[in-house]
Amino acid sequence: MRKRKFACSFCLNVLFLLHVFGTGFHGVLLAEEKALLEFTDNDSRGGWLSGDLIFTVPDRGSSPEKSPQISKFVLHWGNNPHQRLGMFLPIVTLPARETGIRMRIQFKSTRVPPGATRFLLYSRNENEEEREVFSLTLIDKGVPNSKPQDIDFEQTGKEGNRVQGEIRVTRAWDERDLSHYAVYWGEDHETVLRTQPPVTVIEKKSWFGSLASQLHAPWKLNTLNEEIDILLPPEATHLIVFSRNAEGQMNEGVSVELEGAQAKDKRQSQKMLLHKKSAPSGIIAGEVILVRSENETDSRHYLFFWGKDKKTRLEDLPPLTQFEVKKIQDGLTVKEIQVSTLTMMDQKLQVSPVEDAGRELKYEFPPNTFIPEGATYILAFTQQKFWFQDDAERRLKGPVASVSIEDPEGKKQKVKTINNIKAGLQNFSIAQFNKKGVKTEGGKENLKSLIQEKETRKEKIRKAPEWRISEYRGLGLGLSFSGLNGIVTFYDYNLDDNQQLHYSLELTGPQVGSTFQVLRLTEESTDMQSITKSGSGNSLEINRTLFSATYRWFVDDSTIWGITEGFFYGAGGGLGYATLKYQGRDTSASASISDDTETFNSTATVYSHSTKAIGLFAVLDAGWQGLENYFFQIAIQPSIYFYYKDGFVETSIPVNPNQRSTVIDRWSRAKNLTRLMLGFGIFF
Repeated sequence: MRKRKFACSFCLNVLFLLHVFGTGFHGVLLAEEKALLEFTDNDSRGGWLSGDLIFTVPDRGSSPEKSPQISKFVLHWGNNPHQRLGMFLPIVTLPARETGIRMRIQFKSTRVPPGATRFLLYSRNENEEEREVFSLTLIDKGVPNSKPQDIDFEQTGKEGNRVQGEIRVTRAWDERDLSHYAVYWGEDHETVLRTQPPVTVIEKKSWFGSLASQLHAPWKLNTLNEEIDILLPPEATHLIVFSRNAEGQMNEGVSVELEGAQAKDKRQSQKMLLHKKSAPSGIIAGEVILVRSENETDSRHYLFFWGKDKKTRLEDLPPLTQFEVKKIQDGLTVKEIQVSTLTMMDQKLQVSPVEDAGRELKYEFPPNTFIPEGATYILAFTQQKFWFQDDAERRLKGPVASVSIEDPEGKKQKVKTINNIKAGLQNFSIAQFNKKGVKTEGGKENLKSLIQEKETRKEKIRKAPEWRISEYRGLGLGLSFSGLNGIVTFYDYNLDDNQQLHYSLELTGPQVGSTFQVLRLTEESTDMQSITKSGSGNSLEINRTLFSATYRWFVDDSTIWGITEGFFYGAGGGLGYATLKYQGRDTSASASISDDTETFNSTATVYSHSTKAIGLFAVLDAGWQGLENYFFQIAIQPSIYFYYKDGFVETSIPVNPNQRSTVIDRWSRAKNLTRLMLGFGIFF
């Protein structure tokens, strides 16, 4: 028994290790895989493209089955990951060349078609059949380049087709170039339901709103919340949110699945059947049937097409047939109208209550119906047409179901799948993961993007440069120690991940001095360098205001780590303004004695002097700054006036009793700008 348990445990461990290593190697390979399309937009206008699109000819692979050779590559606009933008000609057609050759397609102020969000690359073989090879998200420079971090939906109620709840959007990591977040219905996690308008458009938080949110950030998630009460489309399974500004909308977003939505079940709830009759080669006879979904509640328009494969229809061919299904209210009874266009000249009308209406839409092939060249499937699409739209090509959605012409029962496909599984088990080897150049099927949105998407959703330790992008504003208050101590307020603005503009305003005066006394940072004798009014009426008051701006660079994160990522150095300049007010008196006394009489004579001279000083100064800046949210800041700022002017007159101050020397000393300290700044603030 012990041996058996040990053997079972050993086998389970081996299988687990194989799974882990297999997944790990596969992830590494995908990370090294080079994209077939690369594009960087250089046009700052939203909706316009300028730049070079680089196309790398893919590996055509090897197949034991004889298949037509690829003759061309065709580039199309797309409005969803694997859906062409209808009624638009291809962008360009490229000849097939050797694997690895790079070709350049140049865009010069090219207008992006409305709704275009992707570049779709197709291969075309000798039989003019097209197959999707790669899908690239179109990144428009003029629109936001940072998508929302997350979206959540809490459903609070549902009445019929209406859904109520609260949408919570976690703001984008960089909000500088966006103004709103647009939320749409989705057919899956990445496909927008184009037949519906946006669910809601949420404006990003204002300057003060963002500051208020960051004050609660350590204890409360910073999200944008929006209540909705809206009709829920039957096809909707997700909510997808995108960043937006005045120039346009980002083409990448994040999604959340709706409560109770089962997209897979909905897609599989519709199926096609093909009942063939005997017919000569190249001719098809019998009938094709679409079994509609049981949860279908709205009006629909169905079209049957010839298909190149189970996903792509043959172009330039009209539909085989059309079915228009409408729901009507006849008193208390809901009825269904079915209008079947059997041929281009023949229509059939059927009206029946919904509970009696058949879920099947049947089409019988006319006698001697030829199978078009390249047709291997029959596809069913849905379409939403409006009274103002004669050509509803853009509204086609699908295929919602398909059936093979050669293998209606799917027996060959089942056998092929089983054989592939057996072959995969027989040829399984860890060594195969070391082979370079392994590509995923069709080059479509491979697991690389899925791995990256999952990683972004995981909480990770972010570095200071990343935080400087996200929380790019800082507001704080601090103390300044220099010739005259003061209170300083500062505002920081991060230009990018390692450059910052720092603005500060420093105030010095008797009012500020009381703060230092309370904190016991200065003695009363040096209280902001002021002489408190004495019984003799002598007083001195000096006020100083400094405004400075410095340009900071943070030490490169490749040479430092951890808390040292906050070190910076910089330089700048500023404006200084100071005022002096002095009031005092100089009293001289004389005494004389005559016989038994003593006489005292006293003479008092009143002095009053006020002046202003203004100057421009240069400043160096070095110190350390916190990384995120609430932060501490320390900076040493050696400074010197390069232009200075004041109207101080020494002779306006009496010599005795040491008043002139005291005033001169403390006024000279007002010119000393080198200071140490300690501050505490918040990033938002």
